[in-house]
This record gives sequence, structure tokens and C-alpha cells, in this order.
Amino acid sequence: RTNTMSKTKIGVLGAGTWGTALARMLAGNGCDVTMWSALPDELKAMSVTHAHPNLPGMCLPADMHYTADIEEICGDRDVLLFAVPSVFVRSTARKAAPHIPDVAKGVEEKTLLTTSEIIEQELAADGKHTHCNVVALSGPTHAEEVARDMPTLIVAGSPDEAAARKVQQIFTTPTFRVYTNTDRRGVELGGAVKNVIALAVGIAMGLDYGDNAKAALITRGNAELARLGVAMGCKAETFAGLSGMGDLIVTCT
Repeated sequence: RTNTMSKTKIGVLGAGTWGTALARMLAGNGCDVTMWSALPDELKAMSVTHAHPNLPGMCLPADMHYTADIEEICGDRDVLLFAVPSVFVRSTARKAAPHIPDVAKGVEEKTLLTTSEIIEQELAADGKHTHCNVVALSGPTHAEEVARDMPTLIVAGSPDEAAARKVQQIFTTPTFRVYTNTDRRGVELGGAVKNVIALAVGIAMGLDYGDNAKAALITRGNAELARLGVAMGCKAETFAGLSGMGDLIVTCT
């Protein structure tokens, strides 16, 4: 498996905990990985220490590359992974590669677009990137656990099933299993809206309302999320899966 992936060139936009954990995983899976950050000092520290300050115990492969040059990270890449905070997705979204997995979670306030939809809108602005496939990666995935190679399952969502399967092939490891789903918007809504429900659960826990209230909020919150998703053209069953109930559980607990 490693031999077949050795020439896959991946650029990772974002050096936070999630982007770094995935970069380490992909490098260990035989990919040629370069990380980008707008903070050169952050990259320099990581290149010297082979560590991330918020991921204790994780060691980054010595053959990973780092750059603060946005043009360099986007040049000649097979895959460009968007791992920037959702508020910065639009400002970096005109960078292209044949496959663009997006792990940012959020909904833009003014347009109500998901992060993958923002990326597609920006790529379409100049009409030069019609060959790009944007795939949402979402699910119950704490970065610190992925960084320690703990068993993790995630969903690759794209209306182009072939694109989802390509991302599945690249990201799958013995401890990181990727499922596919053609309901990309549903996959993304699960990852974004569950945070609202998690805030309610946190309030209930702070008030010492107990496990009964927590379970009720999670279950009824997911029902509300599914109704919202269906109203927005998504599939109800998506919210019963990893990117819906799964992500909700891991965030609320």
C-alpha cells in the first residue's frame, strides 16, 4: 500500500492540531506531504522539534516539508487539504488541485454556504478550475486521538462518488477508516450544527442536570438537525451516521 501511494503529493493548508494530525498520518502512509501556515515561526518550530505544542507525545516524520509560501504549497499537488479555520476558507479557496479534501467545519453567516460550497464558489470565479473535486471529510475525529493512531472512522462526502473514493483511498490507514457518502451538504451540516447542540449539553452539565438531560439533548438535538438537513435538501439517513450522530456524540461527551 505504501509503495502505491509514494508519489502522491499533498499540500496541507493549516498547521493547527487537525491539519497537523492528518499531515502526520498521510506522511506515514507514504505520501509526500508539505504543510503551510501563515505563521512562519510556527512552521520553523515544527520543522526543528518535529512536534506540535498542542499534540503532546506526537512525533512528526522527518521527511515532511514546511512552507509559508501560499503559491508554493499549491504548486504541482495531487491533493490540497483545507484545514484552515472556517472563517479563513474563503480567503484561501482559490488555490487548486485535482482533489481538494476539506476538513473545516462551519456555515458562512451571510450566505449560509458550507465550507466546501465556499471553496467551489471561489474556484469557479475565474472559470479555470472546473477539474477540481471538493470532498468534505467529517466525523467523530478528535485530532489528539488521530495523532496517536487510535481507531477512528470518518466520512468522505461528495456528489461525485469517484472523487469520494479517491480521497478514501488516499486517507485510509490501518487505524483510520474512511466511508463515502454522496450527500456532501448533509455530511457538512452534521459537523457544523452539532456544535450548537454541544453548547446546550455543556450548559446542562454545568447546571448538574445529569445524564438523563444529556441523553435527551443529544437525541432530540439530532432529530432537529436531521429535520433541518432534509429541509436543505439532504438525506435524513446521513444524520444517523458518523458525520451526524457520531460527531454529535463525540463533541457532547
